[in-house]
Amino acid sequence: MRSEIVVTHETCNQRCGHCTARRSEDDRAWVQTRAVLGRVRAALSGGAKELVLTGGEPGMRSDLAGLIAAARQGGAERVVVETNATLLDEARAVALRAAGLDLARVNLAAWGDALDAVTQDPGGWARTVRGVDALLAAGVAVELSAVVVRSTVATLPSLPSALVERFGAALQGLVLRVPVRSPDEAALVSYDEAARVIEAVALEGRRAGLTVRMSPEEAVPPCVFRRPVGVAHLYAMTPGLRARSDHRYLEACEGCAVRDRCPGFASDTLRRFGAPTISPVTEERLRRRLSVISSVQEQVARELAQPNRATPRGGSPIEEELVRVIFQCNQACRFCFVSTHLPTAGDDQVREAITRAGRAGRWITLTGGEPTLHPRLTEYVALARSVSPHPVGMQTNATRLSDPARVQALVDAGLGHVQVSLHAADAALSDAITEAPGTFEHTVLGLDALHAQPSLSVSILCVVTWRNHLGLVALVRMIASRWPRAELGLAFVAPSSDLVPRDTDLIPRYGEVVPSMEAAAREARSLGLSCEGFASMCGVPLCLVSAESRSESLDEIPEGYDGGEFAHPPACEGCALRGRCYGVRRGYLALYGDGELRPVRGDA
Repeated sequence: MRSEIVVTHETCNQRCGHCTARRSEDDRAWVQTRAVLGRVRAALSGGAKELVLTGGEPGMRSDLAGLIAAARQGGAERVVVETNATLLDEARAVALRAAGLDLARVNLAAWGDALDAVTQDPGGWARTVRGVDALLAAGVAVELSAVVVRSTVATLPSLPSALVERFGAALQGLVLRVPVRSPDEAALVSYDEAARVIEAVALEGRRAGLTVRMSPEEAVPPCVFRRPVGVAHLYAMTPGLRARSDHRYLEACEGCAVRDRCPGFASDTLRRFGAPTISPVTEERLRRRLSVISSVQEQVARELAQPNRATPRGGSPIEEELVRVIFQCNQACRFCFVSTHLPTAGDDQVREAITRAGRAGRWITLTGGEPTLHPRLTEYVALARSVSPHPVGMQTNATRLSDPARVQALVDAGLGHVQVSLHAADAALSDAITEAPGTFEHTVLGLDALHAQPSLSVSILCVVTWRNHLGLVALVRMIASRWPRAELGLAFVAPSSDLVPRDTDLIPRYGEVVPSMEAAAREARSLGLSCEGFASMCGVPLCLVSAESRSESLDEIPEGYDGGEFAHPPACEGCALRGRCYGVRRGYLALYGDGELRPVRGDA
């Protein structure tokens, strides 16, 4: 979706010292409604589908709702307003939403008196908070924007927790901007300093459950960070980026894997602070995690909904639709194949995907990223229940479900099944796998709240890697003791997309972990715990497990159902399980070949 910025005017009711957009007065002819509408029409006729109305402060305009309505009527599929929200009350917010406003991007770079010091607007913070409340109440999505400048670096790391404490899960996220020009050059910070602050904000965002991303127009190149993979979720870099005349590349950029999608370094910042310390991106997995194909909006549309073939407990296989209500996640598992760097799809897009799946008679499972980060999750559960004949499912890490009241609200809305990711019984190991310190205990408490709901079917998914396979029996015992109604699903770590590294440190050979998986299955049977997964797309070739472990219902797999991701190498010829086994993922074959396969002859 092509996006264009339309400046409505250039005056503002705040006086941020770093701002280059604010003017002391406007050109009256340029800010007349007729002139602004001309700029709106020009942007739309040029192919824009998203319009971003900005200033100055657009809230100062009495005709703002009319401008939004005109943009919609002119063909804009999405309208965004960038504002400080200080001039928006409930009535205005309702009017803006009725006119067609989709998203308000609100400038809020600090909390409390610290914000008023930045904006030089006493009482501005309180008015901004009231404005955000009004927008949210009116049904307008709100994303906050914060600048990394000298006056904000000390307090920015604490901002995510303050936002979540005040607004809960209602916000779309926080966008970080690093200005390279300012009327006061002393307000600016170097790339190196900005990177340290952004690392801290990103970490706190994960802990607080707030989505954080980098503004593509005012970003720190990923190579500046000490550990770029840890902040890859902040980026959505598109190949073929047009060169920027005010940026340049360094000599070390020549071999960087994202040079074709990174604008380089701002010439002004290099002049002021010199070249930062950089480590060019060379790892293929990191390149993929930083990137999107074509446009961000097209990739969101492509990955929003995914068909699947599921087998409910005790039932027969049914067609399932996975709907990613949000892509962001508050954990960072290396084996995750979700494009967690993508922004959240629009509310209309999500609702359409849910409705379409329901009309097709599919079992709808809401997933992500981490779906509990979405403020409208309960609404989506209710919608899914109203359009589908099946109970609504959800995939989650449960870190935000420790509140029984929130779980009750989801159940009341129609949630019938939940799959919780838990990869170890040991807190330190679990947190190391998810790369999210402290989240194990929250997942456990979330599972407690889910398991306490007698009408809710609970399954626990463990992705088996070299790192955790020796602890599977301990995990089985923990589940059987603490959540005896749950079932356990074992999933062999899958090199299933470009985002999962073909790394032998992550992906073991089947033979190295199957004995541990079978031991866990035996322990589960002895404790009366349901344990499945061997026969699924996330299982292992059936010839490698015992007849007892593959005793799950083995149905014929429709031809082409795997989308070409699996292969049946020559070793599979003549195997009695050929039509009921997915085979081997092509990514696994590339790592290890097919020498482990042992075809089953005769009666399977």
